Amino acid sequence: MSRPDAVPPSSLLRPREPVTARLARYWRDGGPWGWLNAMAVSVSLVLVLGLISLLVVGSLSHFWPSRLVEVELTTQPGQSVTALKTTRGEPAADNRHLLGELMHEELRPSAADTGDQQRERQSQRWWLLQTSSQDGASASWQWLPDTLMENIRFPRQALMLEMRDGRVLYGMARALSDPLTGELDHSPQLSSDSAVPGVPTPSLHQNAEALHARLAALEGQRRQLAALRADSEALSARLLALQQQLSARQGPVTTQDEANASLIAELETTREALITREGQLLALRGALDAGQLLLGGNGGHEGRIALNDIRHVWQPNAMGFGGRLLLTLERFRDFVSGSPNEGSGGIWPAIFGTVLMVVLMAILVMPFGVMAALYLHEVAHQGRLTRLTRIALRNLAGVPSIVYGVFGLGFFVYGLGAGLDELFFSERLPTPTFGTGGLLWASLTLALLTLPVVIVATEEGLARVPHRLREGALALGATRFETLRRVVIPAASPALMTGLILAVARAAGEVAPLMLVGVVKLAPDLPLDDSFPWLHLDRKFMHLGHQVYDLAFQSSDAFSSRPLVYATALVLVVVILCLNLSAIRLRHMLAQRYKGATE
Repeated sequence: MSRPDAVPPSSLLRPREPVTARLARYWRDGGPWGWLNAMAVSVSLVLVLGLISLLVVGSLSHFWPSRLVEVELTTQPGQSVTALKTTRGEPAADNRHLLGELMHEELRPSAADTGDQQRERQSQRWWLLQTSSQDGASASWQWLPDTLMENIRFPRQALMLEMRDGRVLYGMARALSDPLTGELDHSPQLSSDSAVPGVPTPSLHQNAEALHARLAALEGQRRQLAALRADSEALSARLLALQQQLSARQGPVTTQDEANASLIAELETTREALITREGQLLALRGALDAGQLLLGGNGGHEGRIALNDIRHVWQPNAMGFGGRLLLTLERFRDFVSGSPNEGSGGIWPAIFGTVLMVVLMAILVMPFGVMAALYLHEVAHQGRLTRLTRIALRNLAGVPSIVYGVFGLGFFVYGLGAGLDELFFSERLPTPTFGTGGLLWASLTLALLTLPVVIVATEEGLARVPHRLREGALALGATRFETLRRVVIPAASPALMTGLILAVARAAGEVAPLMLVGVVKLAPDLPLDDSFPWLHLDRKFMHLGHQVYDLAFQSSDAFSSRPLVYATALVLVVVILCLNLSAIRLRHMLAQRYKGATE
């Protein structure tokens, strides 16, 4: 029974709590920490989105087709056109017209400034113009002051050509070779199907549809040539097999002729088919080499270009927003799926090498990491030696990655690799097989690098498995091995996947150790193909992280490689994100399956 003079807790007559007491209780209940955690998560999310946005915007300058400009230059007293310098330090061409893409603009002081008004009056605007490639470079760049730019036009008929050797050319189409005679026609017309009655059909100078049609026909011929080449190789192999089979037959001549009549007939048929295919191949090669395009005038590239050397051609000034967007997606697709030996700067071998190396690393590190964690937590005596081992593992997780690279080079490459060459590949020496960097040694090096992370994460997961599960399994008659295999490991499987996620996140972006144990700048042959043994662990491979490093610091043309650095880094982030999301999804499925086991 309550006292009559007691004040209920919810009464308005209760005296107000002092502000200091309320703040102390708020701090004691952990209120500020919740807000700090929310702020940290928000800042992290903003930083991640900002990083992805930076990579996307930075790579757009390479894939998005900018408008082509024709600049007419003028000379000022004391300054000539030939005084202009390109970004490579070479003098610009003595030509009053330049054709290319305007990529950047900036203000530069033209003299020593003493004040704000004088600084504003003496500043000069400079434009960065990308023109046709020269001397095998991917692009040629020129800085132009606005005082030298007398007139700027955006010609609709200007062409942008991407060559198979990686060059980019700008120009005006003047003539296209006849598909039958091979001679240049200076006024090729569009097909009659697209002509409008009563309206003159535009020539190549106004419309490049004829050029696009010829390039599409050449692409079809190239595919036909590849099919004929494969058919010819198959026929050659069949012819060789028939000849070997015929020479292996034994017996009297009469009996042999009667038994091998069909075999000889098939042999002759195959030989005739092979001769026919070779003739078709020669005809197609001649047709591909005969096509030519003449560019010239208006400051663009001048001269003849073989149509077979052109990869793509566009008219950016004639495109709308939809056409530019589709072209951007197409160029990005070619960048992702292409190979660097095709002249397109593709990164597909680097993507494939990165994913394959991470998968092999995960296959190698997970069994050893789980077994080591099981021994430390479930089997080993929990004494001083075990505690020192755990301390050593946590210290190994902080060792610089280049140290692991040096260890992998000395132990795996020069130690195990050289021993394998002496035992199994002695006939190839002194050319090494496994005694040099390769996919296997890179995967093993990264497995050592991430092994402490997997062990620590797995051991923490094992510690969260209640002892009642172990005791219940033992009480039902299960052995310790069965208890570990069927009870403890499944219950700790989400923690195992957490260790895998941390290992993948660290290994996928490592570059320094890989430069010592197998990663190279150019390796277009994939480690996985259709030839035995299919997975070639001794091959060198490409890696996205190394591609970013090479493009950023080893390229001779910083302006051309800068957007490729952003694009490659974006692909690397997406690949790591996809790998982590796959592991997170698997961890979620395992956590739902064994929900309640650790509660």
